Amino acid sequence: MILRTLCVFGGVAAAAAAAALQGLPPVKWTAGNSSTTATFSIADADAPKTIYILNSFVDNVDTEGLTLIPPTALEFAETFLRDISQLFGSNWTLEKVDEFPASGIFLGKFRGDAGTLTYENGVATEEGYELEITGRSVYIGGTGSRGMFWGTRTLLQELLIANGTALATGRTLDAPAYATRGYMLDAGRKWYSKEFLKDFCTYASFFKLSEFHYHSSDNYPLNRGHNETWNKVFSHFSLYPENPDIQGIVIRKNETLSRADFEDFQKHCAQRGVTVIPEIEAPGHCLSITKWKPELALAKKDLLNLTHPDSIPTVKAIWAEFLPWFQTKEVHIGADEYDDTLADVYISFVNEMADFVNSTSGKKIRIWGTHEPSENLTISKDIIIQHWQYGQSDPVLLQKEGYQQINSEDWWAYMSLKNDHMPINPAPYAQFFNNTRQMNFANVPGWQWNPALVNPVNVTEQLEPGASTNKGATLAAWSDSGPDATTQLEAYYAMRDGIPVVAAHAWGGARGLNLTASTLSSSLALLTAKAPGQNLDRRFGHTFEESTLVSWTSDASDSINTTLGKGSYGPPYTLTLNATAPFTLTGPDTSLSIETVATNTSDVTTLVFTTSDGFPYPLRSTAESDGHDPGHPGRIWWNVTSSTHDPVPIAFPALVRIETDVRNGSRVWVDGVYKGRFEVFVFGGRNTLFSWSQMALVAPLDGVAGGIESLTLEAGVRGSGGIGGANETSPPPPPPPSNAAARSSAGAWLSTVVAAITAALVLAS
Repeated sequence: MILRTLCVFGGVAAAAAAAALQGLPPVKWTAGNSSTTATFSIADADAPKTIYILNSFVDNVDTEGLTLIPPTALEFAETFLRDISQLFGSNWTLEKVDEFPASGIFLGKFRGDAGTLTYENGVATEEGYELEITGRSVYIGGTGSRGMFWGTRTLLQELLIANGTALATGRTLDAPAYATRGYMLDAGRKWYSKEFLKDFCTYASFFKLSEFHYHSSDNYPLNRGHNETWNKVFSHFSLYPENPDIQGIVIRKNETLSRADFEDFQKHCAQRGVTVIPEIEAPGHCLSITKWKPELALAKKDLLNLTHPDSIPTVKAIWAEFLPWFQTKEVHIGADEYDDTLADVYISFVNEMADFVNSTSGKKIRIWGTHEPSENLTISKDIIIQHWQYGQSDPVLLQKEGYQQINSEDWWAYMSLKNDHMPINPAPYAQFFNNTRQMNFANVPGWQWNPALVNPVNVTEQLEPGASTNKGATLAAWSDSGPDATTQLEAYYAMRDGIPVVAAHAWGGARGLNLTASTLSSSLALLTAKAPGQNLDRRFGHTFEESTLVSWTSDASDSINTTLGKGSYGPPYTLTLNATAPFTLTGPDTSLSIETVATNTSDVTTLVFTTSDGFPYPLRSTAESDGHDPGHPGRIWWNVTSSTHDPVPIAFPALVRIETDVRNGSRVWVDGVYKGRFEVFVFGGRNTLFSWSQMALVAPLDGVAGGIESLTLEAGVRGSGGIGGANETSPPPPPPPSNAAARSSAGAWLSTVVAAITAALVLAS
């Protein structure tokens, strides 16, 4: 056996280009003494490689954040030590001292008046810091432990921009404009493992996001899909209760987090300055409850009948089980998209739950903004409203009435992973986070968003910057197309570039530096690829890799099973296989094998990617020019006749080339001829539009078995622009069908594809 791995270290950028890059969030620097040319460097052999933290600060614990398990300053320093060692070498040490020596990186308390570092509303914050660079040392002083930690993020980013070389002397005083700088992940329609959640938290914290909103329960929309019996529609509750009386809420135990898992997840996030905000949905989106107790459902079966005597006690019993798990001062009870003709019972329920949660645990609750047209009752002012759409709530009115609120206005904040809501109005939601709406709010060129900006239509109706009732903002990624429409890693790909930009704007607010549009893509490319402590991009050694990465050739001494030991590699990549017989490649995220797939007319032996959560994706026939709709990346609409989507038969010997990038997915050439891609069938809109979408699957490189003579992995692809890049040479697809045309033809067309996707849908339900 011959196994060759090449990891090529490329330069980050030329010095002139690097100087133009920004940290995310960007920082205002006051230059050092202009009479000296001294710089601070960690690149020289004799450069200081020790981090010192003052004994007087090591046990400092913040009290004003939302987490109930705040780390000490020393614990944050230990995280910093691991990160700087990973990025710049492993010979760093951390020492506790009473006084600082002459050189090194120094961690301690903010040396000025802590009251001068405030949120935009003027309230002092433990998240502020000073960072001073001299010729021999760096000092990071926090108004709290989190502030010190955020200062270490700034230092690491500045070192990355400088390619680990000299930093000019200077000083910055920095603090976030808003306390809530969050992102939400829908884990109620798609399972996400604990390790993925922890890595995602690590990634977000590098850009100073402060909250991970974990949407733990939900169901597939009842008006989409095969219109199965309501109790067969996919639903999920992602936490596994210890109380056997509550366990009926869980359908798939293997796709849940135990209490120990959830504690580990929360602790990991807290160690990086991020608080997990758990959400359990009710009284809407409740199939996980109504499947368990059907008698509690309204006619629309995912709505609880709040007048049933057992409904509210059931919801309280669920919360009583999980409140002791939740290490946060605020939790989210969902409470959106209920029947507005039942406004009074809805409002009574929300207020009763606020009292119950507070009396039981001392916590406050959040709800999604929801239209509740009652003449008699109002939502308690103790409840935090997460605004997501006009017509559901009005942020300016909420401010006038004294409600605390969070800005998740769907125009800028919402994503529907892999497929938008076409043709649901008022908005199709972005498949990949839409940074254009961050950089050009309300479609006004150069008007950069911040959490005070809520109305993209009437631009005069915004919140005041730093308004006392505005807690901040949270972007939201929804798994509306169901559990098989994305992989776990595809959720990260879709949010990867949005998280740093939202984080920068939520940190800076109206007072902060704007992002430089001309260098934003370069800043994102550098910093997202180098975010320490995780490897969601699935790279070898966190390097900029070029050319051939893995080259393996079988020889006579190889057994039927060979260990490659390379794990997974993520897009963009090209994987070439010289196959003489059926084979299997295995990895921690996916496997790739030759399998027999049943179709309407015959059985076909083809390539099949299978993800770690059990969803198979056969190679299907598509036209090479299909799927490049810039408005709907990767979608092939149902009326595009050049793609049959039939499974592609594979005959041996075969030279198989798989090219994968995020927007085009995993596409296949056999003996130099384009054959198709791995994809998923998606029900669009309210069963009025249908499409197939690409799957961007990572290369499995742990083990090989069967008839592979040789294997080559290369970074990048030949036919597209790589991560986030679309194939610019492909002609545009036909426009999507009109709603009327779709409605008249969809039923007949669906009967030809149902058999091909039944297996995946059975797994999903």
